[in-house]
Amino acid sequence: MEPLPNSWADIQPDTIYQTTNGLLVSFGQTQIQLGIKDDQNNKHLKAMEKGTVPPRGSIGLVPSEVDGYELKSKVLGKGGAASTEKS
Repeated sequence: MEPLPNSWADIQPDTIYQTTNGLLVSFGQTQIQLGIKDDQNNKHLKAMEKGTVPPRGSIGLVPSEVDGYELKSKVLGKGGAASTEKS
């Protein structure tokens, strides 16, 4: 297992990575392409490294409300919060 890279451009599809807090994550090509396009500051990768956090006012992983997904990454930015579902 490899450590989770700091940049979407360094992530390979279907490779299992381990975050510093022990979470195992893997991404498909479409997720990687969206990360490169929409997460240029790698905020969602940093949120995954942070691990589970309270749902308000924190950057990290929070419970997902979408069926089939356990967690989602939550980041704070200009004008509010954005999140991406992660299984």
